[in-house]
Amino acid sequence: MKQFIGILLFAAILSGLSSCYSTSIEKPDKLIKKDKFMKMMVDIYLVQGYNIDQKIDTIHKKLTQTDLYYSVLKKYNVPDTVFIRSLIYYSSYPKEYEKMHVQIMDYLKEVELQYKPQEKIDAEKE
Repeated sequence: MKQFIGILLFAAILSGLSSCYSTSIEKPDKLIKKDKFMKMMVDIYLVQGYNIDQKIDTIHKKLTQTDLYYSVLKKYNVPDTVFIRSLIYYSSYPKEYEKMHVQIMDYLKEVELQYKPQEKIDAEKE
């Protein structure tokens, strides 16, 4: 679990540092298409939320965050190296990456509204 999170953090830091020195990061040979990458990021955010809110029972107790992340990669049939390289590439263009992130957050908010009880929505408006 810590290893996968460490890899993601390292990739983000590496892309941040490299963007300070060079704005031309070569496009990876196996770049995940933008739409598919965004769907994967949505699922990763959902997995993070699931892991935080996980019930303590025998089935879920054995799942680690790494297992959940790899289940997203398996769902989309994407190797972890391809995902990391795509993450580095997309995050090396901060303005575009921020637009992608805003779209992802908007989608997650829409999904949340679908499943949130109406009483809570009304209470938040007041």
